[in-house]
Amino acid sequence: MEYHLTKKTISRLRYAADTVTEQAVDVDLSLPDYCPDIEKILSCTLIPEVNMTNVSGDRLNIEGSSCVRVVYLDSDRTIRVYEYRTPFSETFPMKGESPDCVVYVDAKPEYLNCRALSPRKLSLHGAFSLGVRIAVKDELAYYAYEDGDELQTKSDILTVSTLCGLSSESFSVQEDISVSGKSDIHTVISHRLSARITDMKAIQNKIMLNAELKLDLMYLSGIEAPALECMSYSLPISRVVDCEGVDENAVIDGELSVMSSEVHLSDDALDGSSVLSLDARLCFNTLCYAGCEIEVLSDVFSTEKEAQVQTEPFSCNSGILCRGFSDTEKATIGLDEEIGKILDVHCEKLTAAYTADDDGVMINTKMTVGVYYENQENETRYVERDAEFGFRPDTEGHTEILRLRAAADSLSYRLKDNRQIELRAEMCYRVTMCRRLSCAAVTGVSADDDAPEKKHDGTLILYYADDGDRVWDIAKRFCSRPADIIAENDLEGETIGAGMMLMIPTA
Repeated sequence: MEYHLTKKTISRLRYAADTVTEQAVDVDLSLPDYCPDIEKILSCTLIPEVNMTNVSGDRLNIEGSSCVRVVYLDSDRTIRVYEYRTPFSETFPMKGESPDCVVYVDAKPEYLNCRALSPRKLSLHGAFSLGVRIAVKDELAYYAYEDGDELQTKSDILTVSTLCGLSSESFSVQEDISVSGKSDIHTVISHRLSARITDMKAIQNKIMLNAELKLDLMYLSGIEAPALECMSYSLPISRVVDCEGVDENAVIDGELSVMSSEVHLSDDALDGSSVLSLDARLCFNTLCYAGCEIEVLSDVFSTEKEAQVQTEPFSCNSGILCRGFSDTEKATIGLDEEIGKILDVHCEKLTAAYTADDDGVMINTKMTVGVYYENQENETRYVERDAEFGFRPDTEGHTEILRLRAAADSLSYRLKDNRQIELRAEMCYRVTMCRRLSCAAVTGVSADDDAPEKKHDGTLILYYADDGDRVWDIAKRFCSRPADIIAENDLEGETIGAGMMLMIPTA
């Protein structure tokens, strides 16, 4: 005989794919006619960009391009730049079809070796990685017994966080930037575009996003005597994104990422100043959570027959929070020769990981810093150095980290001496965290119809409670109903004081 249990579900997050693959970049190329000859290579940077993601059936298709940016000195010791783009495509299998999903793509360079075969020929060998996670809505099952009083049941009441909505939207940002008060821009050497969320608010089935784009630019000014200069530009953006299932109480785990970006000099000009055209493609991914209470059937027994109970571990997230933190970090990096002049200091690469211990969560960040400088002989140089930071956020007692994002909001510096640079980084961290709840959940109950029924003599049993005894455990031991024990002894709760005498009804 199988007892009928009622199946219930809550929505949770599942990853239909979670993988990393590597793409090789191997090419020999010649400079176009408009580029001067190479005298010395300063830096060579690999920039992977994603142009499109598309889920078709049980597969994810990604198309993009890898940009190699070579900064070098010509025969006049003037800084020059050459960019070369190569398209790529990749396909990833998914666990089942899911038209509604959020695709996270982390495209980052792994290494790049650049060698000048001649003043006009380059040999490039490198690779970049594509980290892919595809988030989908899944159902987590638990059970209840609602068919009568044949079984005595015990349930755990859990306050859980359910996935109430998810959405993904890509959009373009195009902006003309008038550079007034600066020297005329002759050549754009490099740019770095970052996106930072300043505010998110959920309303019925929509999310209101406010963010800031920050453009860091390195360029040459002037024609006859080009000088290397840097500037930063901030652009606020707002967006309303559809997200079915959310309301104003939803907890939003949002991520705004730059998929690709281009900056070039525009033909337009205002009052003789330079005009830059920014063309970027952004992606806003959101996972939204809501809190609710559920009753998970955790134990059963029958006062009439011997019941066989099947249980499985039940685990879910509770109290999901998404918090932003900021911290000022300092580090010192050293150079191999004396510095005459610093031209530019920037964050070339940033990785963050966390560890959990008895004191909470520690975030460890590694930043690769790129430095353009002139030495004492006025020769332009470029070096990369690593700086490491540690930060312990207040996770409010939450022990599980679901997502961690780190970004350098700004990076300033000062010369500590003629070979050392002291860095000051304004770091921004966004942490999605939760508490993990676990219990044993009943998944099935059966009884042997041919087995003899339990005998009851209709008497009361006197029982002296031990410290920590609970009504449920006593009832199960003596095959009595918990409600009868509570009524017979005028109890108000489950916990019983040590040495208390109880009357246990056996029928």
